[in-house]
Amino acid sequence: HASIRIRYDSQGTDLYYRQGDNAPGDNIAYLQVGVPEYRISQMVKNGGNILDAYGIVNVVSPSGLPMRGIVGISPDPMMFVAVNCQDVKASRQFYEQLGFAEQEYPYCRPNKGMGQFEPVQPKNSVYLAPSKTSMGVLLLQSEKKRRAVKPNAVVQSLNIVYQPSEGADVDPNADLLKVVDPSSVSIAFEPYEVFEKKEVSTRVLAKVEPEEFQIAETAE
Repeated sequence: HASIRIRYDSQGTDLYYRQGDNAPGDNIAYLQVGVPEYRISQMVKNGGNILDAYGIVNVVSPSGLPMRGIVGISPDPMMFVAVNCQDVKASRQFYEQLGFAEQEYPYCRPNKGMGQFEPVQPKNSVYLAPSKTSMGVLLLQSEKKRRAVKPNAVVQSLNIVYQPSEGADVDPNADLLKVVDPSSVSIAFEPYEVFEKKEVSTRVLAKVEPEEFQIAETAE
C-alpha cells in the first residue's frame, strides 16, 4: 500500500513552487499512477501543469510533484516513484542495502507496454522494491550525466513504514530516522504505530450524495 501526505504550513514563507512552472527539481522524475480514468480538464482546473498528453499524461501537480498518469488497473494506483540517478549502479547498491531487490517491472494494462497507452520499461533502468507486492522505485540514468541532479524541494521524503521488533519502545514524538540516497532523495523510516495515528488523524470526509460519504486519506 502506498499513499501521499500533503502538508500545508499556513505560517511558512518559503516559496518552493509556483503553479504553472516546471517541477522545481529533477531528482524525482515522476510518480507513476495507474487509474481507471482521468480528466485532463480537471487537472488544469485544479492547478496542474500538463507537460504532454499523448496516450499517457505527464503533469506537474499543483504542489510541484511531477506525475505520470496511465489509464489501467493496478493493485495499488500508486505504482512507483521514478528517480533520476547520476549513477544507477550506486543508487541500486544504496537501495539494496535497505532491503530492496530487483523485481519485475509493473504494468497496469494487459499488453504490458506493447501499445501507445503504456510505455515499456525505460532502457537501462532498474526497478527495485521491498517485495513483489510493494510499491518500489524505478532508477533512471539521468540524461545529463555531467550535471548533478537537482533535489525537488517540495518532496520532503519517501517514507518506509515498518513494524518494530516486539517489545521495542516507540516514541511518537521522536524524529524519524532518515538517510539520503545518491540522488538526494530523503528516505525516512516510520514505525507502523506512528504512521497509523497520523493516517487516522488526517482522514477527510467528503460528502458525495445525501446520506452517503466516502473517505479520502492523506498520509505517507
